[in-house]
Amino acid sequence: MIMKTVDLTNHRRIHQFRGTAGNIYMIEDRREGATCLVDCGMPWDGQNLIGLLPRFLPLTRIVCTHFHVDHVSGWIRLKNRYRKCEIFFHGAARPFVAGDARIPFPAFADIQEMLIPCMKEAGYFPGVFDLVNGGLYGTPFKKGFPLDRVTFYANEPSVVPGFKTIPTPGHTPDSVSFFDGDSGILICGDLWVVIDGKLISNTFVASKKDQEDSIKKIKKLDGLKYIFPGHGDCVPFTGDQI
Repeated sequence: MIMKTVDLTNHRRIHQFRGTAGNIYMIEDRREGATCLVDCGMPWDGQNLIGLLPRFLPLTRIVCTHFHVDHVSGWIRLKNRYRKCEIFFHGAARPFVAGDARIPFPAFADIQEMLIPCMKEAGYFPGVFDLVNGGLYGTPFKKGFPLDRVTFYANEPSVVPGFKTIPTPGHTPDSVSFFDGDSGILICGDLWVVIDGKLISNTFVASKKDQEDSIKKIKKLDGLKYIFPGHGDCVPFTGDQI
């Protein structure tokens, strides 16, 4: 379901798609005649997107904020429909994408304090089928993500059209945010989540220090006006929320 649409400069437009467990962002670039997705959700989000995407410019690229199941697994279905599309991950995700390292299992406190509230916000609770589904890459249980058409990015400014790439490790080592200076929109992945309209720093982190440093860095951005999170509503940024 499309929740929000904003016209950007340079003939671009961003759409917030509310997926099964979180948000997927579509950036239409009319200059290039193409659509880029930021994240692609769960496997069944891929099927829903296949029904929706023909309304937009052709899908050519998916850029992931980090390698977690609710941000990457939609690729399993999308890749078969959009054979000219590529998927991009930050280079720090390489060991997880390639299966050389496993995604750490969240601690009980992480599940209770962050994962469950995010699932309640989305109205999604995983069942047994979800846990054993073969498409659930980006979990502690599944490795060997398909490596065809995978590209690893670093800080290339054009990986998402018109957005600056900003590494924001903390939640995961490979976490990245994308900032459009003209509109003041930050697509922040899971750096922050929004629950009941409130911006909350993610406490489910691989490194507390990295998370704190990333938040400090983002709060210094000149012109930051809006947070487009991985989970929850898009909200204005005032600087004193956290």
